[in-house]
Amino acid sequence: MSGECILCGKCLEVCPLLRATGREELGPRAKADLCRLLSEDTDMLSETDVARLAGLCLGCGRCREVCSQGVDVPALVAGLRGAHPDFKTWLWKTWLKHAKKLWSPGSAAAKRIPEQFHSEKIGPMLKMLAGLKGGAGLEPCLEVTQYPDTYRGQNMLLFAGCTANFVQTRWLMTALKLLDGMGVEVLPGDFKCCGSGLKAAGFADDASAMSAHNVQVWRDAGRPPVVTFCASCRAGLQAYDGCFWSAEEQEVWEKTLVPLSSVLRDVSFVLSTNVSKALGYHQPCHVRGDDSDRTLLNHALKGRITGATGRECCGFGGVMRLAAPGLADPVNRQCWDTLAGADVVVTGCSACVAQLAATAPDSVTVGHWLELIR
Repeated sequence: MSGECILCGKCLEVCPLLRATGREELGPRAKADLCRLLSEDTDMLSETDVARLAGLCLGCGRCREVCSQGVDVPALVAGLRGAHPDFKTWLWKTWLKHAKKLWSPGSAAAKRIPEQFHSEKIGPMLKMLAGLKGGAGLEPCLEVTQYPDTYRGQNMLLFAGCTANFVQTRWLMTALKLLDGMGVEVLPGDFKCCGSGLKAAGFADDASAMSAHNVQVWRDAGRPPVVTFCASCRAGLQAYDGCFWSAEEQEVWEKTLVPLSSVLRDVSFVLSTNVSKALGYHQPCHVRGDDSDRTLLNHALKGRITGATGRECCGFGGVMRLAAPGLADPVNRQCWDTLAGADVVVTGCSACVAQLAATAPDSVTVGHWLELIR
């Protein structure tokens, strides 16, 4: 925490959990106050109560962005999670650290569990796991007609993220095809997970090891631009700290992180007749500033996005999805209320795709915007 809360209330205005539940004790200010009190008296709450408190944060980071005092509530909550781990955080850590081994078979296993055995608490989680690998995906409606020479001949690294690497390889293949069309030389790079999910869950050491590895991959490649197509991965990479040789190198790293959609901004597309007449777009919480994904889609789809979120969270929440799914559900419902009427919803975050696909109305299909491109 950089400073003390001055009760300005800015964080309360942006917190999706508070907005959806109306319970101020779940808001950022209450968490910051309680974390401060716990730092003064560690015996104030039992281990069980502290672990429960640590689960009640979506980790969207909106409060951190607006706080004039530099109070980082998600980081405070991550500290609580690290100091008071429980079975749910251990399960989350195992799931993230062993994504290559667990995600594909885990998704296949979840698909085989009949819906009558889906309890109220774990049913949404099972549905999300089952949908990780996706079905047929979205029906493509965009085809490239011309690539610009903007990046032709440049060397870049592609940070695809765990979902694209291990369960949604069609996203990876489409991204590689598009970069090839742009004339970009995609360099080999053995990246690990961005580590943001582990960091938010309180496993700072594991996250630091991943960040150090990924930065070294970048160094070994000559410090080229790093292209991403997942907003959460990009936010996790941007938050790297403590693994650089100097402040100048850290600044260079942050400037080399490039959204794929910004690389494609001058690509010309032709729109097929099968485009949805009610296409919605979900803006991930971890998009800060201009949303290049939405800008690209507005251009490519000729303004056919009929509904879009702005401040709504999908309700994924990382470890909170395991710790308090009932509290995340109203957040998710508000998101779907905003997207009401859409029959196809796209987004640029792998976690948002998983959460929205698991909770979508029966008449709605969800996918990454890359799935719209042939």
